[in-house]
Amino acid sequence: MTNALSPKRARRSKLTGVVLFFEVLLGLASLLITWFGLYVIYRLVTDES
Repeated sequence: MTNALSPKRARRSKLTGVVLFFEVLLGLASLLITWFGLYVIYRLVTDES
């Protein structure tokens, strides 16, 4: 019976790793977008010309 559950656990574990990878990637992308937006606003406000 434990052998029958083993492939499901392996597949679930692999899927969890993929989901975690893409969640981290999404978090990094949102941080980058936020930083770039704030940088653009800063450059617009402090423009010397």
